[in-house]
Amino acid sequence: MTQAQAPNQTAKSEVLGEWTTDYGNRLTLMARRATGYASIWLTHLGKPAKIGSVAHAGGVLREVRWEEPWREQTDAWKNQQRHHIASLIATWYAEGHEPPRQAAMPSTVIGTFDCFGFRFAVEPTATSEHAILSVINVAGTLTPVADLLHDRGRICGISTRPGWKSTPDDRKRTWRHEAETILTRAAQQGRL
Repeated sequence: MTQAQAPNQTAKSEVLGEWTTDYGNRLTLMARRATGYASIWLTHLGKPAKIGSVAHAGGVLREVRWEEPWREQTDAWKNQQRHHIASLIATWYAEGHEPPRQAAMPSTVIGTFDCFGFRFAVEPTATSEHAILSVINVAGTLTPVADLLHDRGRICGISTRPGWKSTPDDRKRTWRHEAETILTRAAQQGRL
C-alpha cells in the first residue's frame, strides 16, 4: 500500500507489516511514530479500506477496535489478527525506538507504581481531598487517567477520565489500592 492509496494519512505514516488472512484477504498495519495509534487496512478490489484501529503503548498492544462489518468476525479470527498486530507493533517499537531518557517527575508527584506493564503517578491537587492518577508515557510526561477523592489518604471515590472508562474493574481496583497506599503514606508524612 502506497502513501497515495491510504486516505487521510500523513507523510510520516509507516507500514508496520502486511499479512494474508486464512480467507486470502491482504491486511496492512500502518502507524505514525510518536503516537499510540495505528490503523488496519484491507486491500479490496485494488483499493484500501480501513477496517480497524489500534491503541498501543511502549510496544504493547492495548486495544483493537474493528469497523463494521468486521466486528461480526469470529473471536478466533479476531484473536488471530490481534496476534499479528501485537507482533508487528512489538517489533516496530523494538527496532525503531531509542531507549527513553528518564525524565524528572514533576515535584507534585508524591509516588509512582507499576501496574499491568504501565507506570502510574499520583499527584495531589490544590484541593486537599482531590488527587489525580496519571499514566507515565515513555517520554516521562503524565496523562491523567482518573480523579481520586480521598479523606487523608483513604480513597472515597475514583472517577476515570474519558478514554479510560472501559478499563477493566480488576485494574481499577489495583489503581485504587496502590494510589491509596501512596496517599495514606503521604498523609502520615504531612505531605498532603
